[in-house]
Amino acid sequence: MSLCYPAMRKIFFNLCMFAMSGGCLLTAVSAFAQSNNECASALQITDPENFCSPPNAANNLFATASNVPLPPCFNTAQHDVWFWFIAEAPNAVAVVNGGSISGGGSLVSPEIAIYEGACDALTLLGCETDVNFIGVTELRVEDLTPGEKYFIRVDGEIPGTFQFCLRNFFFDGGVSGDCPTAVRLCDKKPFNVPAVAGPGTNPFEMDDATCFGGFANVETSSTWYVFTAANNGTLEFRLVPNNLDDDLDFVVYRLPNGVGDCTDKIVERCMAAGDLVSTSPCMGPTGLNAASTSIEHAPGCLFPDDNNFLKYLDCLAGSTYALAINNFTSTGNGFQVEWGGSVQFVGPQAEIATNQPDDVICLGDTIRYSDVSTVSQGIITDWGWTFGEGASQNVATTSGPHDIVYSSTGLKVVTLNIKSSLGCEVSDTRFITVDDCCPISLAVNVSAPCQSTTATATVQVQNAQAPFSYQWSNGQQDSLATGLSTGSQTVTVTDANGCMEVASFFVPALIHFTSEFPTDTSIFTGNNVTLQVVTDNPELQVSWTPQPSGLSLLGNPQTFMPLETTTYLVRAFVGDCSLTDSLTITVLDNLFEVPTAFTPNGDQMNDRFTPVLNGGTIINLSVWSRWGELVYEGNNSNGWDGTFDGEAAPSDVYVYQLVVRLPNGEEKKRHGDVTLIR
Repeated sequence: MSLCYPAMRKIFFNLCMFAMSGGCLLTAVSAFAQSNNECASALQITDPENFCSPPNAANNLFATASNVPLPPCFNTAQHDVWFWFIAEAPNAVAVVNGGSISGGGSLVSPEIAIYEGACDALTLLGCETDVNFIGVTELRVEDLTPGEKYFIRVDGEIPGTFQFCLRNFFFDGGVSGDCPTAVRLCDKKPFNVPAVAGPGTNPFEMDDATCFGGFANVETSSTWYVFTAANNGTLEFRLVPNNLDDDLDFVVYRLPNGVGDCTDKIVERCMAAGDLVSTSPCMGPTGLNAASTSIEHAPGCLFPDDNNFLKYLDCLAGSTYALAINNFTSTGNGFQVEWGGSVQFVGPQAEIATNQPDDVICLGDTIRYSDVSTVSQGIITDWGWTFGEGASQNVATTSGPHDIVYSSTGLKVVTLNIKSSLGCEVSDTRFITVDDCCPISLAVNVSAPCQSTTATATVQVQNAQAPFSYQWSNGQQDSLATGLSTGSQTVTVTDANGCMEVASFFVPALIHFTSEFPTDTSIFTGNNVTLQVVTDNPELQVSWTPQPSGLSLLGNPQTFMPLETTTYLVRAFVGDCSLTDSLTITVLDNLFEVPTAFTPNGDQMNDRFTPVLNGGTIINLSVWSRWGELVYEGNNSNGWDGTFDGEAAPSDVYVYQLVVRLPNGEEKKRHGDVTLIR
């Protein structure tokens, strides 16, 4: 267990030195509490994984009410004190032991609340109160974000001293009241078990343990855990009740048939010691250690050498063991499980690798996280990454690798939680330091608009800490510079950390030209039209792109003969400077006219009967007399000259039929009558 007493002595010393001008009358206890009277002055818990102060180490005797609203489970907040921690795992349990039988302190009916966010914008995650006045309160919260800051608020019905503990962990312990469904353990990281209630579906599973003296139904509030030894080694562990008044009993079994099969289980260690006095050596923490010699203890605490610990267990590689824990007193509180000894548990080994050997990067640099976990049995099925505060990607659920960039400096908590196909769940944590580093990276973007006499420029800053100051070569001092002339220019950027970088850039020659775009026009089918953009710049190029899609034509002027009405996007440009417009060429159907009369008298005017065509060809022209006699048939564009069988046809009304093929291939027919006049 990680104890914070040396850190508290340091806090006390600093506060005493601060108060010496008026005489250092503060005790170590009051100094610890008074410094964290408000959220803004909360004390940091630097080892949140397994922190626990000594009894009476903290207090709220001289604290005053903070301005944070009262949480719903609190009866009072007149003497609240504050702590904070950076989460290293998603689960946490905070325990305040005040005026309990175990003597954690004198605080009556402790109250605990946990918040996320900043002190001026806190969000309550959970709160708990000692409604039964047993003197111990524990609060569990889940789904914390590793790397984020959280606040803990403590008060009580009557101010006093207390013991404060915080456990921040991945594996939530889980609870299973029966051996065949025992919670599988795959590594030896500590975890905190919530309150257990009831013996499971089979209350007789621990009756074979001899230390209980043959009593039946010894299971009252139990949970079972199982693991397989990965090597030959010793097993030690420590069970610490959140309420030290609780009496925890346990049995260690060897399961010769493996995980899930509890038949023929063999008792290896059995602990049933307990007492009515919390200060008894048979109460409070229990487990296996290297100092004890007994392999079992009977109920009670009858002999001088009775205590709450048994001898370590020699485990054999490949053998499966079960740990059954029974909370005999069952006050509604949970307990902490901590491991020792040299044996390791079979299961995947979670491991995070980076491309930065010293785990230190500069702000704005990219760091690559890779999963190099190993598994001896089964396969890894699930990944859960968190990358810490300011990461370009907060979480990930694939193996990776993952490339991350941070937007802020400081210590980053990176976690990987993996699950295997055999039900194992293990995790790894890595701490990355993001430093303020120079040089700054600058990228200048120059914009020289068409027809402008000056250019503008913007600068993008990377690997730097905002806010920034700017100095352009034309004297301007903003992220945007205007009025820049052609030629070499510079910009100097300084960040909040004093890092400075100079970027040189070139403003290209500014381009001027005039352009007069053609307007919409119309043509008949089969005809063409030549269009031109009129300009004063001989270097001007023009592209003509049919819409909505089609191949662009480059040239000025340009000749077009579309078969249907088409709109063109016209782009006139010199280098990167361009102007655009659009125009539409409307294609009209070919129209042809057929005269109603003709005079074949040889005066070269209207001497022949033929249609007037705007493109197209004659397929057939047939003419009949009023008596139905065919007097002409042909496809000559000259048409009928008014003769029949070599003789001049008489003046009369004749009937015609005409077939014309247009340039687009379409055929059109027309019939009617025509008058021949002589």
